[in-house]
Amino acid sequence: MWEPSEADLQLLHEVFVRAAAEFGCRTVDGARAEGWRGRTLGGKVTVNGSARWLRVVVTPEDRVSEKLWTGNESAQVIAGASRPGLLGVRDWAEEGLRFRAELSTFVEDGPVSVTPELQGTVRLSESWWKGLEMSLDAVAATPTDRVSVRQDLVNRRLEWISGGRIDPAVAVWKASHGDLHWANLTAPACVLFDWEGWGLAPAGWDVAVLRAYSLLQPSVAAEITDRFSGLLTGAGGRQAQLFAVAELLMAGSRGDHPELTPPLMDLASELLDEPAEVIARRVGLPAA
Repeated sequence: MWEPSEADLQLLHEVFVRAAAEFGCRTVDGARAEGWRGRTLGGKVTVNGSARWLRVVVTPEDRVSEKLWTGNESAQVIAGASRPGLLGVRDWAEEGLRFRAELSTFVEDGPVSVTPELQGTVRLSESWWKGLEMSLDAVAATPTDRVSVRQDLVNRRLEWISGGRIDPAVAVWKASHGDLHWANLTAPACVLFDWEGWGLAPAGWDVAVLRAYSLLQPSVAAEITDRFSGLLTGAGGRQAQLFAVAELLMAGSRGDHPELTPPLMDLASELLDEPAEVIARRVGLPAA
C-alpha cells in the first residue's frame, strides 16, 4: 500500500494552495484535514465570501484507480442522497505523482466521529436516522456499472472467516456508498462524505459495515439492527455482516482500529454459531 513521503506531503500542502488559487478561492487559516494515510488533504476556502470545501488527492501516476479517482464526480448522478455538491475539478500530474483537486459545497456540520469506529456516545435524532435511510435508499435505487465490491473478494473473505461454511455467492447486488463509517457521516444533519468507492456491492453492505464500526457502542449497533433489520437478517444479511466483520478484522490485523477486534470476534461467533476461540485459531487473530 503506497503512502506519501514527507516530501510528498509537503508538496500536497503546496498543491492545495495552488489549487485554491486555480479555483479563484482564498484559503482559510486553521487546521486542514488529512485523509487516510495522508493521501488526501482538505480544508475550508472561500469564494467571494462564501464557504467552500477544497480537497486534493495524490497518488503515483502508475497507481491511479480510475474508479476511485472519479468516484466523487460520478456520484453526482445519485438523486436524493444527502452529499456535498461538486462544483469543480482539476486533474494533473507532476514529479511522478497525479493530483486531483475537487471544489465542493461546504457542509457546516462536522463528522459524527473523528475516527471510522464510534468510540464515544452519541445522540442521533429521529430525523438523522430518517435522513440516513433516505440517502441509502437513493443510492440503492441508482443504476450503475461501477463496482464497489467484487465477488472474488467476498469469496476470499468468507472462506477465511467461516472455513467454507458460508456460501459466498451474492444473490442481490445494489449500488452502495462503499465506505460508510462514522467519520463519513455528519450530525446533527445527516450528510454522507467521501463517495470515491461507491458502486455495486452485496445488498445491505453499507448497513453491515456501519454496524460493525458501531460495536464499541452497543446501543448504536442495536439501533442499526432494529432500523435496518430487513437488510441484516436472512441468508443475505448474515452473509453481508460476516463479510463486513472479515473486512474489519483484516484491517485490524494491519493495525487499523485494533480495539474493534474483540467485539468483531464476538459478532463472528454469533453469526457462525461457533466459539470465538475456534474462529480466532482459524484466522490467526486473538480471540475476544
